[in-house]
Amino acid sequence: MPTSDAYLRLDENGDVLDITGYADRWSVRPGEPITFHVSTNRAEYRAEVVELLGGMTDPRSTQLPVREVGAECDGTRPGRIQRTDIGSYAELPLPERWLAGNACNVQLRFLPTVPRAGHQQVLFHSGDLDGGPHLVELAVDPEGRLGLTLADASGQVRLVSGAELHAGCWYFVNLAYDGAAGLVRLDVARTTGWRAEGPRDTVEAPAALDFSGALLSGTYLAGAPTPIDGTRYLDRHFNGKIEDPRCHHRALDPSEVAGALSGGSVRPTALVADYDFGTDFSTSRLHDRSGNGHHGTLHQAPQRGVTGSRWDGRHTDFRTAPDHYAAVHFHEDDLEDSGWLPSLTWTVPTGTPPGAYALRLRAGDEVDYVPFFVRRPAGSRAKVLFLVPSLTYQAYANERLFESGLQEDFMVHDMALAPQDEFIVRHDEVGRSLYDTHTDGSGVAYSSRLRPVLNLRPHYHNWLSGHVRHLAADLFILGWLRSLGEEYEFDVALDEDLHREGPALLARYNTLVTGSHPEYWTRDMMDALTTYLADGGRLMYLGGNGFYWVTSVFEDRPHLVEVRRGNSGTRCWDSPPGELVHSASGDHGGLWRFNGYVPQQVVGVGMAAQGWGPAAGYRRLDDSHDESVAFIFEGVAPDEVIGDFGHVLGGAAGDEVDRFGFDLGTPAHALRLATSTGLDDRYQITQEELLMTAPGQGGTENERVRSDLTYFTIDGGGAVFSVGSICWAGSLAYRGFDNNVARITGNVLARFAQDR
Repeated sequence: MPTSDAYLRLDENGDVLDITGYADRWSVRPGEPITFHVSTNRAEYRAEVVELLGGMTDPRSTQLPVREVGAECDGTRPGRIQRTDIGSYAELPLPERWLAGNACNVQLRFLPTVPRAGHQQVLFHSGDLDGGPHLVELAVDPEGRLGLTLADASGQVRLVSGAELHAGCWYFVNLAYDGAAGLVRLDVARTTGWRAEGPRDTVEAPAALDFSGALLSGTYLAGAPTPIDGTRYLDRHFNGKIEDPRCHHRALDPSEVAGALSGGSVRPTALVADYDFGTDFSTSRLHDRSGNGHHGTLHQAPQRGVTGSRWDGRHTDFRTAPDHYAAVHFHEDDLEDSGWLPSLTWTVPTGTPPGAYALRLRAGDEVDYVPFFVRRPAGSRAKVLFLVPSLTYQAYANERLFESGLQEDFMVHDMALAPQDEFIVRHDEVGRSLYDTHTDGSGVAYSSRLRPVLNLRPHYHNWLSGHVRHLAADLFILGWLRSLGEEYEFDVALDEDLHREGPALLARYNTLVTGSHPEYWTRDMMDALTTYLADGGRLMYLGGNGFYWVTSVFEDRPHLVEVRRGNSGTRCWDSPPGELVHSASGDHGGLWRFNGYVPQQVVGVGMAAQGWGPAAGYRRLDDSHDESVAFIFEGVAPDEVIGDFGHVLGGAAGDEVDRFGFDLGTPAHALRLATSTGLDDRYQITQEELLMTAPGQGGTENERVRSDLTYFTIDGGGAVFSVGSICWAGSLAYRGFDNNVARITGNVLARFAQDR
C-alpha cells in the first residue's frame, strides 16, 4: 500500500538513492524564475546549475559532458526529508454547523474495485464539540463490509452492513442519524443501472449522541486525515468510484430512502449539499447543485469522465449523457502534485544560451540531476527549433513495465535495472506512468510533472534498450546541434509550449527538429504542425513511433496530461467500455491513426514495429538517386550502408521503427530513400497493422517490419525528412558526429535552415 513516508532509508543497508527532487516547471526563459524541490536523508547537500552538453556514449558509465553555469543559487544547503501525500480524495466544504439539529442524512452510490484491500474510507467527517471531538465515518473494512461509525465525546456507535461487497459492482448507501429518536440506520443495496438488485440490507441501532454543538473540521470522500509532524495527510484511501453524494440536516424516513434508491426525487427540505459529479469534467471542482454553494474540490487528480451507475452502454461520450458519467474514480496511488516545500529558486540570467540544463544535486557520494530547458527570450528568432518531446517524457514518467517481464523476450541484452528503477519500485509515492496500472488494476490515465521523475535523468540508462532513451538520447541530438556552431543558431521549446502557443511558435523558425521519440501529441500540436508545414515550414523527424497517441493537457493544470489507451494499438492496458473520451479535452482517445491524423499522411511514415534486438543500418533505394534529393546524400557513396553502427543497440534502425506506406496515406510524390537492412524476429509488427492474428509477423518474415528514410515536399515551400527510428540519435553521435548518419542529417539541416 502507498505510504506518506517519502525518501526514508528502507533497510539497514540504506536506500538506492539518498537525494532527489523536481522543478516547478520544465521550460523557462531568461528573466524567469524556476523553483526546485529537494528531498534528502543527508544533513546537507550541494546544488549546482549545469548545462547538459551531450549524451552518454558508454553504457557502463554515468559520466556526462556538462558545463558549470556558476549560478547564484549554487551552494551547500541543509537537507531535509520531504513527504508526499499520495492518493486522491475529495474535500466537501459543508457548513460549520450542518449537524446543529443533531440529525443528518448522507446518500451516495459507490463501486469498490478492491473491497478487501484494508480499511478504506468512503466518507469521513470530523469536527469538534464543546466536550471533545465528533466523528461520522463510512468505510469498507478489510473483510469487504461497509461499516458506519458515529462518535461524540461520550462514546460511539458502530454498524456493519451484512451485504458482501464485490469488486466492480455498484451499491447504494444511505446513512441516517436522528438524535431526537435516538436511532442510527445504515441502508446498503446492490444496484444494476439505477435500480436495486435484490433486497436492501438495513441495520440500525439506538444512539444517544449529541451533535447539536458540533463545529465542522472537515468532510472528505475517499480518504481520512492523519496528522504527521504537525501536517495533515490523507490516508486510508478508497479504491473505486463514488457518485453524487447528497447531505441533509435531517434523517430521511424509510419511504424516502426507498424512493431515492429507485431514482426518485427527495423533498429538498433540509438539503445541505447535493453534489453533481456529472459536470465540470475537465476541472477539480465538484458542483453543488443545492444552491447553497458548497462546491467541493478534488485532490491528487482522481479520474473523471468515467462511467457511473446509470451507464447503460447507449452512450460512449460523457458530453452527450453527463448523468451517465456522474462518478469519480479514486485511487490510493493517484498523484498530481508531490507538494514538497521549495528548496531554492534560480532566476535565469539574461544571455543564458538555449538548451538543456539541470540542477545537479550531491549528497555524500550520491548525485542526481533535475533537468529543465532554457528557451530564447520571447520574440527572438533562430533558424532551427528543437522540439523537446516533453509529453512523451511525462507519459513514461516513472514507468515500471520491467516488473511484468514481458519485454525480455524481445531483448538482445540481459535486463539490468538502474538505481532510479530500484527507487521507483521501492517508492510508490513518486507515482506511476501512463504505461502502468493502479493498485486496483485500472489503467493510469493521468500523469503529472510536479513530482520527481526518476527515469527522466540525463545519466539514466534505460532498462528496455540497455543504453539510453528519451531525454538521455535526445541529448545526442542537442549535442549535434551545438557541434555545428553559430551558423545554425537554434532554440528549444517543449511540447507543452507548442500546445499552448500554437502555430505562432513554429512560424518563427525555418525548420523544426524533433526528438528521438515524439510519441504523444495533442490535437492543438497536430493542428499547429500541419499549419506550419502548409505555410512553408520544414520538418526533420529524427525519431520513431511519433505522432502516435492522442494526448490532452488540462488547461487549468498544465502540469497534468491525459491519455486513454482505447482498445487498439501497442498498449499496456485497455480503456474500460464507455471510457475512451478524454476528460481534459473531449477528444476521443486512442491512436491518431484512427482520429484524423494518420502519421504517414503528415510525416510520410508511421509506427510499424518494435523490438529490442540488434538494430540495423539502411540501404539506399532507387529514389535516393533522384536529382531532387542529391543534396541529402552528398558525401555518401551509392552502395554505402547507412548507420550500421551506433550507441544504442548498435545501429540507426531499431527500438521502435516507422514505415513508408501509400496504403496509409504517404503522399504520392514522397520518396522512399532507404530502408533498414534487416531486423530480426525480436522485432514484431504492431497490433494495429493486423486484421487477424497470424504467424510470421517478425522482422525476417514480414516485409512491413522495417524502418524507412522518407522525403517529400509540400506546396508553398514546405518539406519533410523522416528517419522512422528511435535509434537514429544514437548513431548520429557516433565517433563524435563524424559518420554518414550525421552527414545525411547535416545535409538536410543545411537545406532546411535556409531562408525561404
